[in-house]
Amino acid sequence: AKDLKLPLNNRATALLQACGHQSNTINGDVFVGKYHDNEIEDIWERVDFTEDEVQGNLQDMEWVKISKQKGGGGGAGGAAASLSGMMSNSMGGQPSAGVTSSIGEENGYKWTQTEDELEIKFSVSAGTKAKYCKVKFGRKSLKVTVAGQTLCDGSTWGDIVVDESTYTIQDDPDTGGRELCVTLAKQANQHWNYAVMKK
Repeated sequence: AKDLKLPLNNRATALLQACGHQSNTINGDVFVGKYHDNEIEDIWERVDFTEDEVQGNLQDMEWVKISKQKGGGGGAGGAAASLSGMMSNSMGGQPSAGVTSSIGEENGYKWTQTEDELEIKFSVSAGTKAKYCKVKFGRKSLKVTVAGQTLCDGSTWGDIVVDESTYTIQDDPDTGGRELCVTLAKQANQHWNYAVMKK
């Protein structure tokens, strides 16, 4: 919309920024929707989003507070890529083919994703060898241990294909140490709002 020189949408921008995306703006018309998503009970349904929910002080709105939480679809951590996830989820969960979202650092690791896989990178000490690394892939979980120290243990945002997920260890020229790279093959081509939620 910015490329088309559409005017700034002040109301939509205020909603966006209230949800944690301080450095982002919206130009042109938008559709704002709301849904209930409970993966444990396998529920996904659209729900009414009323005008009352966008009137008054947005920071006091319960849905705005939820959107700022981890996995809430908003700007938790301030990463702009969460916005693309939130928007792709509102459009059926299908990001553009080949889109890579650089998410940044979270829980001591860095992660990026494309529509079909997610890559998590852990910085480890210079002497670390593959035999010291234990990576346990579950259908919806990941546990990473290096030399007896747990680096990651929790639930993934979406289901993974265990047999197609893998890991490698390599030298990290930026730190002089090594880097453990875990690649998760996604079961469904969708944007993830987080990589692994700690237990």
